[in-house]
Order: sequence, then C-alpha cells, then structure tokens
Amino acid sequence: MEGKRFQRRLIVITCLTALLLCAFLWVLYGLQVVNGDYYRGASVRKILNRETVEASRGEIRDMYGRLLVYNSPTYQVTLDSSMMGNEVQRNANLMELIRICQDQGKTWNDTFPVSSAPPFTFTVREPYTTVSKDAEGNEQTHSTYLSRLLLALPLQRQGFLENGESEPTAERLVAALRGYYEVDESLSDREARLLVGVLYELDVRRRDINYNEYVFTQDVDIDFISIVKERGLDGVRVQAVNVREYGTNCAPHLLGRVGSIWENEWAYYRDLGYNMNDTVGKDGVEQAFESWLRGKPGVRALELTTTGKVVSETWETEPEPGGNVILTLDSKLQAKVEEILARTIENLESEDKEGGAIVVEDVRDGGILSMASYPDYDLTTIYSDAAIFDEANQNPLKPFLNRATMGIYSPGSTIKPLIAIAALEEGVVTPSEQILDTGFFTLPEEERYPYGQYHPQCWIYRQYRGNHGEENLVDALRDSCNIYFFTMGHRLGIDQVDRYASLFGLGQYTGFELPESSRTMMAGPETSQRLGNTWYGGLLLTASIGQGDTLCTPLQITNYIATLVNGGNHYTPHLLRAVKSNDYSETLFTYEPTPINDLGLDPDNLEAVKYGMWKVANDPKSTVYRYFQDLPVTVGAKTGTAQVASDLEADAVFVCFAPYENPEIAITLVVEGGGSGGYLAEAAAEIINYYFSAESTPEAINGENTLLH
Repeated sequence: MEGKRFQRRLIVITCLTALLLCAFLWVLYGLQVVNGDYYRGASVRKILNRETVEASRGEIRDMYGRLLVYNSPTYQVTLDSSMMGNEVQRNANLMELIRICQDQGKTWNDTFPVSSAPPFTFTVREPYTTVSKDAEGNEQTHSTYLSRLLLALPLQRQGFLENGESEPTAERLVAALRGYYEVDESLSDREARLLVGVLYELDVRRRDINYNEYVFTQDVDIDFISIVKERGLDGVRVQAVNVREYGTNCAPHLLGRVGSIWENEWAYYRDLGYNMNDTVGKDGVEQAFESWLRGKPGVRALELTTTGKVVSETWETEPEPGGNVILTLDSKLQAKVEEILARTIENLESEDKEGGAIVVEDVRDGGILSMASYPDYDLTTIYSDAAIFDEANQNPLKPFLNRATMGIYSPGSTIKPLIAIAALEEGVVTPSEQILDTGFFTLPEEERYPYGQYHPQCWIYRQYRGNHGEENLVDALRDSCNIYFFTMGHRLGIDQVDRYASLFGLGQYTGFELPESSRTMMAGPETSQRLGNTWYGGLLLTASIGQGDTLCTPLQITNYIATLVNGGNHYTPHLLRAVKSNDYSETLFTYEPTPINDLGLDPDNLEAVKYGMWKVANDPKSTVYRYFQDLPVTVGAKTGTAQVASDLEADAVFVCFAPYENPEIAITLVVEGGGSGGYLAEAAAEIINYYFSAESTPEAINGENTLLH
C-alpha cells in the first residue's frame, strides 16, 4: 500500500517537474529566439538622467530694429569619460579623437599650461598660484586649477621634485601625469602631452575644481561629424547648440558677451535656479538684461547605450526662447561716433593724449543714442583669438575699460552752466549784473575771509596776461570767465554748489543699467575729510570751475546737460527701450521714462544760461564759433579744460546740445590729455551734422511679422 502511494507521488512530481522544465524552455525560447533582438538591444540601454537644455537666447537690436546680436546654430563635441571603458580604452578613444582633429585641421580646447611640444615649458608666468588685489589694495594669493588638481591626485610628489623644488618643472609634471593617466609608452612625447591635456581638462571637472562643462571643440562641420560617427568613439557626443554672433563690430563695451558661470559666481546663479553649465551674460547688455534674454530652460530625457550613443530622446518640458531686447542705441550713429572719436584723438597734437569717450543722450527721456570709448576692441574676434585678446589685455590704455561710465574726470568749465543756473535760482545774481574781471579774483576787505591772500587767476591772465573786463552771465559763459564763476561760487557757498550738483546728478550713480564708477565725487568738506585732506575756503573757488576733488563720468556730465536744457526734468539715462517676445508678436516690456526729480527751473533763468551756451557756439567772439556754422540746426555748447598735473596736458572736455530752440540731444566729449576742450568742438559739430542730416535717416528694416514699435 505504501509502495503504491510512493509511486503515485513520484509520477506527480515527475510530471510537475517536466511541466516546469517545458515552461522554462518556452520562456527561454521566447527571450532568446522569438524576441532575442529586442531584448539584446534593451540589455545595452539605460536612461542616464534628465538633461536641462538652455533656451535659445533672445536677440539684441537697436532702436530702429537693426540686428546687433543674434544666435547662430552650430555643433560642438563634448566628452563623457565614464562611457569610455578602462584607462587603456579611454586613452585610445581620446587619442583617436585628437588625430581626427589634426587631420581635419580642427583645434580643441586645452588649457593645460604646458607647451604642446617638447622641450616642455610652462605657457603662463605663474602656473601654480596667481596674485590679485582686493578692494582695499591688499594682495591675495590663489591656487590655480593645476595646483589644486595636483593636491587632489594620489601622486608621490617627492617622486618628481628635485633639488629642493617646491613645485615640479613642466618636463617632470608631464612625465608624472603621463604615468598617472597610464598613457601608452608607444606614444611620442608630443602625442602624450596632447592626450594629457585632454585628460587634465576632464579631471579638473570630475573633481569639482572647474565647475564648467568641458566642451572639447566647437563649430564643427558635417565632415567632422561624419568621421566621428563612423569611428564609433565611445563617450564622444556631438550636440547642436546656438552660439552668439554679432551683426556689428561697434559698441563692444555696451553689447557685452556671454560665457560660462565662473566659480565665484556660482552661488549667485544657483540661487536663481541656474545649472552649473549654463551660459550667462558676462558684461554689457548681455549681463544687464540677462533675465529678459535668457528664456526658460527645458528638460530632455536621453536614452543611451552603455557606450554613450543616443538611442532616443524625449522632451519632458520644451525650452521657451528668451525675449528680444530693443535698445535706445542708434547703431549707425554709434559707428559714426566711434569713427569720429578715434580720428579726433589720433589727430590731436598733444603728446599726453590717451583715451577718450563720447556720450549722446536723448534729452527728452534719457535714452542713450550712442556711447563710445577709445580705445575699444572688436567683439567678433577678441574672445576667439588668444593673440588678439592678449594684445588688448596688455595694452596700457586699457581698451576693455568703458571710459564713458567708468572713467572719472574733472568736468572743468563745463560745470559753469550749473553754477550759473544755481546763482540765478538762488537770487545771488541777475543776468544783467556785471562782474569785473581784472585777471585776479579779489574781494572787499570785509569779504576776504576765508580766502586770505589767495587770489586765483582767470585763464586769460595766465595765458595772455589779459582780462575780460566787465562780464554779465551770458558773456561770462561765452568767455568761460573764471573770475565771474569764482564770484558766483563765493556767493553761493559750497553747500549750495553741492546741492545743485546733487540735483543734477554729478558725482553720483546715475542709475544706468551698466556698471558705473564708484569713485565719482563733488568737492566739499565731507569729500576732503573722506580723502584725508583738510578743507579750506579756497577750495570752494576751484570747485566753482569744476576743478579740485570734483570727479565725474562723461555719462554724468551728459545727463546733467540734458537735465539742464530740457527744463529741469532729471531722467535716468538708460539703454533699454523695449522687450519683444521671441517671435516679435508681442511686447513684453516698454520703458516708460519718469523723471527722478523735476527741478522746476525758472524759464527766464534757464533761457539766460542757454543763451550763454548759444554764444559759445555762435558768437564770433567765441574760440569755437567757426565749427558750428552751416549746420542743419542751431547749437548751444560749453568748453572745458580740466587740469590733471602741472607737467601734463589737461583733459579736454566739451558739451553741447541741439537744436537750441527745442533740444533733442546732449553730447559730451572727453579726451585724456587732450588739452583744451575747444579742440573737440569740430568733432562735436560733425556728430550733430550727421545726426540731423539725411545720411542718418533710418532705412526700412522691418521684416514680415515683426513688431518693433
């Protein structure tokens, strides 16, 4: 009985086992035969992660819609060493890529600071440390990427240091890294150096020393892409990207550039939601209007093989392109102004001439129509050619400095219209009152305190031993009579002089969108104390003619003249006019000019000051009269000569506005070491003639489906 039961159980177990085996074989058949190709392909795929994709950056156009900065589609090559296998496979892969570049005549990004061929030498003066100065002028030492990488690598430093050296020579550094990266001994020294350079770039990013993505090479063509695809190089990826292109070589200080996020910027941009590899505006308009231009990034999921080849990609969130920024700038006027500035400086006879600046502002709303700084540079080449960049960077005239907003100068006699309007508004003089110029500033005995025996001279006495005799306000502006304005400063006092300067924005930030100098100031007791100097009465007199501690930017001077001639409406100078949607179908933002303050100037007082400036440009007794005849409009002007040192030519300053009857524009010209402001009158007249002539009339540039106004 027990035997029969055992046999039945054995049969059942055997049948079940047979069924399970058949089922297992059927599943294996389905996996390996029926669906073998599908599962074989799936077995080598994996989703890496979601990829953030930057939105297309908005365009930048001038006030008439002329294209200044735009995007150009191109391809770039990036590397993922984690997809390249072990060291031997990785090195062979990268060496193959390097040889493709050499065959195709394509350069790649290599910042390893060692020469590309033996005998190896460092390509920078300090490969391991850099020295900079903080805001207070104290020197600070920083470790370079190379130095920080060497500290992070498990190298036996004593193995490549000799003769008590604190850091390895270039030869021993290449040898040590060649060993660490397991570079094939069959490679020549030159080939090994090139491979080490790429591995160095990858390593400083893998170890979070350099936070920016390593782009191996950019702007590759179809032939290059085809060869890379044919070779099937693991971990080498070709990406379609947009790069910034320039429709003009003008206005480099204004337009600016884009670039990677620097290490010291990362905390700021991280808090704004940026990714480490995003591109941002580095200066100029690109930086000032970053929030409008950037757009919203998208998220893309990539499916790749284990060798890094893309199998498929899907959008989770598509990027939204940035807005298009319309500037107040007139690009044709800008080109003309830059040409005039360069030619004027080059033709000046002064041996002390250096840089200069011109600002043209719309007096009706503060819009900047042109802003030029000399010397300048070409944005289309400066950052793509290392030799051009190095030459500009080492130029003692500092072409990267925007002198219009960062240069500081004494306004000289261009401050006299401000002193004149202040004296009239405060009732300390009338337009008809005559002040006697004897060549020296003198006062009755009872008024001499606090000047003592200080009797400053008029410029005409210093140069010609002459004087202006009796001068009223209008003639004093025409002749730039120092004695008249010493007297006005004396009557006003330094508090009133500084108050009016403040009302007109001199010595203060203007609110302009681009960086401004923090070192501007108006002479006065507080300024003297801050500078560690003693204030005494005679400094009031020099402040009244724009000398001494008074320092302003050309932009501040232009804005002050614009505020004066428009009747006292003090606008913020600005570059932004409007922002349009990416397809120009919608206006996202329009700048609405609102005065910072309204000085409420008495029309009669204003007319007296303007008439004095008219005489500068139109009275035959004026030294610059001849330049302003036969222009399409009537002009008001003021010359300025700002002393900088006894053994150097003065800075030349010139301001003007036009048309006289109903002002539209104000212009300031400054040339360092240019001598007299009168030397700039011809350049100012040329700008006015161009602006108001048919030559500057905007051409029809509006395209289909565009909305620019």
